[in-house]
Amino acid sequence: MGEMGRIGRWIVNSGNARRSARILDALGSALRLSRSSRILELGAGRGGLSALLYERYQPGRLVVTDFDPNQVEAARAYLSGRFGSLPAAIELREVDALSLPFEVAAFDCVMAIAMLHHVEAHHFDYRNRPQALAEIRRVLAPDGTLVFSDFSRTEEMRRTLIELGFRPVFEEPGRRGRLLALFRSPG
Repeated sequence: MGEMGRIGRWIVNSGNARRSARILDALGSALRLSRSSRILELGAGRGGLSALLYERYQPGRLVVTDFDPNQVEAARAYLSGRFGSLPAAIELREVDALSLPFEVAAFDCVMAIAMLHHVEAHHFDYRNRPQALAEIRRVLAPDGTLVFSDFSRTEEMRRTLIELGFRPVFEEPGRRGRLLALFRSPG
């Protein structure tokens, strides 16, 4: 895991806002967020989903993260430009999903869209994802929401989440093994 090359960043960031809008629309009422919500986005890329989350829900706290410092700076530039300046509720941080620097139950919602495979040395490995999922569980409040989308090892991630006490609320299989899912943490 590390800093992405220019081509990798382009692939991740192109169409980000359009994909993000589709994801939020697909989740519909299953995604219960309010003005008091505390949201963590892991692997935010340039921040397209973060912008939509902020516009649609006006959360009390939105922490926008990426492992790649270039992506954090791209998100900072994008969000500042989109809103005129960075809103006070939005915080940007460089973080490692294997060791989240947040307190227990710090968030009501964690978004991990097309990023969990990046915690692995090779995208189709399944060595580090259980640790990342356990970290997500640790920082989620009771009955918190995890939204994730990925294309590899999704059935294993689903099983790991259930072993961690999560319950599935929404699952939408996509093309080529892609899965969009919403799980709730134990209450």
